[in-house]
Amino acid sequence: MAQAYLQVIAHYYAKPGNGDAIVQPLTELAAATRAEPKNVYYEFFRSPLNQDHFVILEQYTDADGLAVHRETEHFQRLGFGTIIPLLDRREVTSHMVPGDTA
Repeated sequence: MAQAYLQVIAHYYAKPGNGDAIVQPLTELAAATRAEPKNVYYEFFRSPLNQDHFVILEQYTDADGLAVHRETEHFQRLGFGTIIPLLDRREVTSHMVPGDTA
């Protein structure tokens, strides 16, 4: 039986020409996030058409998992401290995916 989870979809748009500078800290952030107890999945993708556009797909066991993630040392340091200052904008949405009800 599949469990419910929180799906997060983030679009990061780097300031023009800053896409390369985001790859390493995003790679480090992904590895650290995957080790979080409530993280189920974390991957990021870079657009082949716009090297400054990244899509991040995250899954957490519940909405609290995302809240906890945002407070971690690695997100504070890499996300807020390194990646976000390099962005022109970011769009983040989250949705609960229901588990099986049968």
